[in-house]
Amino acid sequence: MQVNCPNCGEKVNAENINIQKMTAVCAACDTVFAFELPEAKVKRRKIKQPAPLTLHDDDTLRMDFRTNFRLDRNEAFFSSLIGGFSMGFVALLLIASGDAPVLVPLGFSLITAVFIYSMALIVVNKTHIEMDEDVIRVTRKPLPNLLNPGYEVSLAGVTAIKFEETAVSKKEAYDLPRFRVWAETADGSRRTIVNDVTEAYAVFIAQRLEERLHTDADLDVSRLDDGEPFQEDAAELHESAPPSRNRSSQ
Repeated sequence: MQVNCPNCGEKVNAENINIQKMTAVCAACDTVFAFELPEAKVKRRKIKQPAPLTLHDDDTLRMDFRTNFRLDRNEAFFSSLIGGFSMGFVALLLIASGDAPVLVPLGFSLITAVFIYSMALIVVNKTHIEMDEDVIRVTRKPLPNLLNPGYEVSLAGVTAIKFEETAVSKKEAYDLPRFRVWAETADGSRRTIVNDVTEAYAVFIAQRLEERLHTDADLDVSRLDDGEPFQEDAAELHESAPPSRNRSSQ
């Protein structure tokens, strides 16, 4: 289990955590905060890895999968398809007429190529998730997308990885519901990891990321048994904490 300070993001050591009171104090910035036990500690059914999803679990956890399983509901794909067909048709008419300046059909041809490339980004590319001790990186490969090179989700302060059905999926009552996976911090804020995936993908991705989150920095909880007394409240926990690294010496 890993607990990070919601104020500065530093990892909180086991001696600064009170499991009974569900509070902790950060030795780096002296912030006292409440936290919740991660859902990873609750026994739940493991879901089978979706066959099209590729998983590599070594120093860095890596997953890649396609999210274009419903092109018939993909507005971006249909917009690119219609735009590409329209611009291509106009370009052919201009070329066939022979009356327009060369640059005009060339311009329409370039626009057609842009629409075709946009469709290729949706059809060919896979979503790649890479997780190490500090961040989760999400990219679309192998075709490069200058407008969307990917993004990183910081794990500072993250206590759990969760998922839920998207608002659009609920509203439109999709026959194949879509889900969002996010990282939840100690203060309750959410950092989206991946969106618009099916339930099987969402559950599997969330479970593997959650397992890795609490494996990378598992706290030593051997002292948290009945044989060692706990501080009675957050104030006592704060007073008993070791001196902060950034405090000046007395």
